This record gives sequence, structure tokens and C-alpha cells, in this order.
Amino acid sequence: MKAQVMRNESSKINLVFLSGGPGLSSLSFMPIKELESSFNLHFLDPMGTNTELRVEPTYQNLLNEIENYIQDIPNVILCGHSFGGIQAIEVASKDNSNILGVIAIGSPVSQNAFKVLNKNFDVELTQEQMELSKKLHDAPTDATYKDWFFAYRDFYFNPATSSETISVITDDNVCVKSYSSAIMESSTKEDCLKALKSKNILKLFITGEVDKILPPNSAKYEADLGGFNLEVIENAGHFAHYECPKETMNVIKDYLSKMGGIK
Repeated sequence: MKAQVMRNESSKINLVFLSGGPGLSSLSFMPIKELESSFNLHFLDPMGTNTELRVEPTYQNLLNEIENYIQDIPNVILCGHSFGGIQAIEVASKDNSNILGVIAIGSPVSQNAFKVLNKNFDVELTQEQMELSKKLHDAPTDATYKDWFFAYRDFYFNPATSSETISVITDDNVCVKSYSSAIMESSTKEDCLKALKSKNILKLFITGEVDKILPPNSAKYEADLGGFNLEVIENAGHFAHYECPKETMNVIKDYLSKMGGIK
């Protein structure tokens, strides 16, 4: 793991950002770096993206490196996108006294969310999309992973701008091995989401208005299941924080301010 840390000496709050994929780096979070004006920021690049793989990037090993990183950091708010949000939810569901809250961006956790996701993915697939899905399954490489995302760009980004915004993935140092090793277990964490409902921590769920991975109605189901506040970013797809950074930063700051999470 590699961490980029931005310090704010006037803040005691540490926002720790966990990327999606699995197998994407923190690159998509860079447009929201202005949150440094209010918080300490930690952008984590999971193993295999901007560092060498020293162990198999299983779900548990990816989770372990997050837990090891935050164990001595006070006042942590975990901010995870998609797969990273699933990780954030699992870590926050445990008895970690240093975790103040969790912010999940477009993170499908429940079986209901995965049913919606799978239904949306199976509509009117092109021949290219089907061939790349098979290739990614049978012979995964980092290049194929990027090609697959490119072919499915309208599923991940607002179609009006997807041809430009997809560059955040095609320019990234991806790790397809993480995708192959960790994706299945990430779909089994519904109990972690349910466990958060009774926890007295800050809980914010963010999704994009045109997100096909986690549409607003699906996100509401997730938010209700875990006792989260829900905010929908207009005109944003699955990468709301990248597509609409100012709006996402405002939502985060407004929520934490109202809930007493800015100190």
C-alpha cells in the first residue's frame, strides 16, 4: 500500500479514502483534494496499483492493509467508493474506537443492490462488451481490465461525458489481480451493513443521480438498511466524486458540519 497524506494542522479529523474496483488506485479522488481546507486527508493506493504485490490481493489481505494503516490514527472517517465503500462498511462495523464514521459512495452491499446491478448490466449488451467480459473472466490482464471499463463506460459514468471521464480509469495503474481475487467476497457483506444501524457513528451514503451500479432507489435501500443519511448528486454517475467534485465536497462538509464532525 502507498498513502498520500495531506495535513491540516487545525483539524483533528482524518478522512481516509478507499478506492473502488477492486484494483483501482486513489486517482479518482484527486478532484476532491480541496477537502484539505477542513480535514486531514489520506488517499490510499491498495497493493498492486502503485506498489508491488507482495502477497495475493485477496479481499482479506486488502482489508488487512487498511486496518493496519488506520490502527494508530485517531478520529478516522472512512470514505470509500464502490468496493472501497464495502471495505469501509466492514471495518466500521467492528469495534474500532478510533472510527468516527463512514462515508460510502456508490457502494452496493446488500443482495438487493447486487440484483439491481446485475439487471442493469444485462440490458442490451454489445458484442464487444460480452467478449471483453468473457476475456476478463478467462484471461485477465491489466490491459483487458481497462478495455472492459472502457467498453462499459456508460454504465460507470454519465453517458453525456463518459468518453472523457473514463480516462480516470484508462490512465490509472490498475491491478486486475485484485479484481479477480477479491470481487466475489465483496458481495457477501450485507450483515456488516446491517450491523452499522445500531452503531452511534457518522454514516453518510452518496450516490449519483444516473448511477447504473447503485441507482438512487437502490442506494436508499442500502442507506435505510445501515442507518445512513442519503445524498444524491445530480448529473453524476457511479464516480460521483470524480464527475461532480464540488457537489460531493459540499455534501461531505455540510453533513459533517451538521453532525458535529468538523473539529
